[in-house]
Amino acid sequence: MRTLILIRHGEVANPNHVVYADLPGFDLSPLGVLEAHAVGCHLDTVPIDVVVSSPLPRARHTAAAIAAHHGLEVCPDVRLTEARMYPGWTGLRWVEVDEMHHEQLTGYLRNAAALDDVVESIHTIAERMVRAVCDSFGDGQRVVAMVGHQDPIQAVRLKLLGRPLSDLRRDPPGHASATTLVSTRSDSWVETTLWEPSVRTARSEGIEDRYTPTTEIEERLG
Repeated sequence: MRTLILIRHGEVANPNHVVYADLPGFDLSPLGVLEAHAVGCHLDTVPIDVVVSSPLPRARHTAAAIAAHHGLEVCPDVRLTEARMYPGWTGLRWVEVDEMHHEQLTGYLRNAAALDDVVESIHTIAERMVRAVCDSFGDGQRVVAMVGHQDPIQAVRLKLLGRPLSDLRRDPPGHASATTLVSTRSDSWVETTLWEPSVRTARSEGIEDRYTPTTEIEERLG
C-alpha cells in the first residue's frame, strides 16, 4: 500500500493581495509559519519516507517544518512549482486582474479545464504533478509527503481520484491543509482524510480563517 499526503503551503505574507505566482520575496507570513508547524505536528506520528516540495520558499519552508519531525531533508522538485496559466496576471492585485483580465478570470473561476488561451493548461499541470508523484515512489518509499501550491495540488488530487479537472475550484485545499490518498494498486487511489489547521488549531495556535482574494469575485459570479 502507498500513501500520498498532499499539503498546500502555509499562508503567505501578501497584504496587498498580489498574484505573486513565482515572484521572489513572497514567503510565509507569521500565521503561515504557525500553520506550517501545526501541520508538521499533525504528521509527527505518520511514518513519512520522503518529503518532496516545490522549490518556491513558501513551500520549502512548510516542507521543512514537516521534514524536521522525521529527520529528513526536503527534496525539491520543480514539477511541483506554481501554476503558469496566465503569467500576465503576475504582480497585479486580484482586483486589478478582475478589472484588466475579467474574461480570463471569469473563465478560470468557472471552469479552468476549458481554457484554451493559457500558457500552461490545468491538464498539463496535472500531468507534471502525476509524474512527480510516480517518481517519488520510485525508490521503494511507501509514504510520501508532497508540498506545493493550491492549483497544482488540487489538480493532481482530482487526477488521481478520477475526478474531472473542471472541479478545480470546488473545495480547493486551504493553507497548510493535508489531504491523504491511499493506493493499493498502481492506478487506483482513494482519499481517506483531510486535515486543516485553521479548523483544528485555531484556539491553541491563534489561527483564524482569512480573506481569500477570489472569494468575493466567485460569490459575485455565483
